[in-house]
Amino acid sequence: MKQETDDTEQSKHIQDFLFIIKRKSDHLTNYFLISFFFIGLLLAFYYDTWMIGIGVGSLLLLAYYSAKIALPKSNLYQYVLSVVLGIFMAQFIYQMHGLFEMHFVAFISSAILITYQNWKLQIPLMLVVTIHHALFGYFQYMGFDKIYFSQLDYMSLQTFIIHMILAGAIFSVCGLWAYQFKKYSEAHIKLIFNKREIENQELKTANYELDRFVYSTSHDLRAPLNSMMGLIEIAKDDTTEEQMLDYLKMLKGSAEKLDGFICDILDYSRNSRMKIDNEHINFKELLSDVTENLKFIGGNIRTVEIKIDIPEETSIYSDKNRLLTILNNLISNAIRYQNSKIANPFVSVKIETFPTETIILVKDNGIGIDKESQAKIFDMFYRVSQESVGSGLGLYIVKEAVSKLNGDIKVQSEIGIGTTFLIKIPNQ
Repeated sequence: MKQETDDTEQSKHIQDFLFIIKRKSDHLTNYFLISFFFIGLLLAFYYDTWMIGIGVGSLLLLAYYSAKIALPKSNLYQYVLSVVLGIFMAQFIYQMHGLFEMHFVAFISSAILITYQNWKLQIPLMLVVTIHHALFGYFQYMGFDKIYFSQLDYMSLQTFIIHMILAGAIFSVCGLWAYQFKKYSEAHIKLIFNKREIENQELKTANYELDRFVYSTSHDLRAPLNSMMGLIEIAKDDTTEEQMLDYLKMLKGSAEKLDGFICDILDYSRNSRMKIDNEHINFKELLSDVTENLKFIGGNIRTVEIKIDIPEETSIYSDKNRLLTILNNLISNAIRYQNSKIANPFVSVKIETFPTETIILVKDNGIGIDKESQAKIFDMFYRVSQESVGSGLGLYIVKEAVSKLNGDIKVQSEIGIGTTFLIKIPNQ
């Protein structure tokens, strides 16, 4: 399956590149066609062949651009272009009353067609040259008047065959160049693509190993840290000295901050490593688990009212662990940053489900976030101010978790009024 995906993506890169080549070649062709048309007008001025110069030249332009407009997604217009360029050669020979040397225009046209990197475009041009030379040469040497094929009185069959062989050789060489250019382009794209795939795989491996290292290290750090906090509690029970108790309180506070930071790193690591595990979600039960231990976090002495607004039938299939992480971080932040000037702090959680998506609204009447910081709060380790608690990873983890669920999160806030987070996640 992966091989098929890689082949499809590689093929798309090649097609995109060839499309760019085609567009640039079309742009170049426009200049040559207009130039050929004006050359016809210039020849008409000297040889009094205005009807041919204007009439045939206009019809050729009309044929090419009509085919291009009528079939925008097809390459048929390129074959029409090949025929048109061959007829321009015939037009110039006729206008110059049989100046046979004007067949070199066909060789110029053959070189122009190389830019499309399609060797098959040489075939219509070769056919036009062969049919023109054979038919007009035959009529001229049979005695028909004003055929204007060649100023020579006679051309032997042997000379004609040698001429066609040389012309065919030139068209073949140009076709070979077009073929080689296309193969080189495809090989170059495949080489770049494969190199990029190798680099991406190496980067994924390095990131995975780094993530495992961070997870392992963070996990191992928690064991001695928990022991340290246990020892602090024991030490507090064994002393009544005020200064020592203050020191132990400060030490415990620092240890709790470090533990919170490690927990945030572990959450981030789990979010990066874990695949999406969809299961039936009952939001009432989920929020009950989240809010049970959050009402008095962070040393808050006031109870923060947590308002839950969930319709009776609200349930979806999604990743429970990531939803827990999202709601836990948003609600805990709302409680930590309550507004001390407001008598009744609250956090409101409203959940609405629709056929294709679920909307989660987390609103509080806390201190709010200034406009400048709102664009940065989801950045890693960003903290609004020096007074901010936590590691600065919480909202970054929320953003990453929402992204893993293919969702979207937005924030609206006003200083002194409160903050609202709007999350939209697709239903699985």
